[in-house]
Amino acid sequence: MIRARFRSNEDDPRPVTWPKHPYWISGYGEDFAIIVAYADDKEEVFALWPEATEIDVEPADAYRFTDRFHKPDWLD
Repeated sequence: MIRARFRSNEDDPRPVTWPKHPYWISGYGEDFAIIVAYADDKEEVFALWPEATEIDVEPADAYRFTDRFHKPDWLD
């Protein structure tokens, strides 16, 4: 699993299908949204966000929730 940070569509930064891992809209820049998402690999990021650019990834063994990145209600 990876934790990815990338740029996405500012107007609608949601994934194209429901993801199995959590994600957050972390902020906005000039004409882009910043997404932080867990995924199985980089290919999964592109499947969910085809418009993703400037992707930074790091390995992740588990989800890390914080005050800023809360555990989503839909995740059991």
